[in-house]
Amino acid sequence: MKKLTLSIAAYCIFLSLAGCGNKTKDQGQGNNSTAVTKDTSRQALIQTIKAVETRLKASSTIETYTGNLAIAAYLDYAKYYPADTLSTAFLFNAGGLASSTGQYAKAIDIYNNVVTKYPQSRLVPECLLVEGFIYDNNLQDTAKSRQKYMELVTRFPKDSLATQARQAMKFLGKSADEIGKEFEEQNKAKEKKEHKKTQA
Repeated sequence: MKKLTLSIAAYCIFLSLAGCGNKTKDQGQGNNSTAVTKDTSRQALIQTIKAVETRLKASSTIETYTGNLAIAAYLDYAKYYPADTLSTAFLFNAGGLASSTGQYAKAIDIYNNVVTKYPQSRLVPECLLVEGFIYDNNLQDTAKSRQKYMELVTRFPKDSLATQARQAMKFLGKSADEIGKEFEEQNKAKEKKEHKKTQA
């Protein structure tokens, strides 16, 4: 536990230093300054990811601060190792955390990154579906939501998620009450058909 806390603290310190663009001056060299360097080895980045994931799992709710640490760790890995198959999964996780913490525009950017940079990834249909959902339910942009659902249906017509996208498009812009009434009407229509079949 102590190691975990130290790893997270070290990562936080690095983020604050790197974010501010601070440089340390070497006292023996006068005006010469050297930039703070980050260990970007695969092992170091994976260790950071594991540390923040452990912290996320330890909490029953996702705190924005911890979520942002995890997002940064996932994005770092994808930045330094874009060809690694783990990168798409980490980006997908980052998008989920961004969405869970109410950072919807950031989530869409991350999901879109997967769609455009990794078009062959098995996660692309899911990214498109989630983007459509965020646009509709969180950003109230039914036009962009329909666009994402249509892209999913067009690019992956046989994927099971395409069926979900088709269903979602039927309910775009409708309230929960309106959707409920439609389901009731559909159920009544089915019951009438079944009743007619049994009488025939």
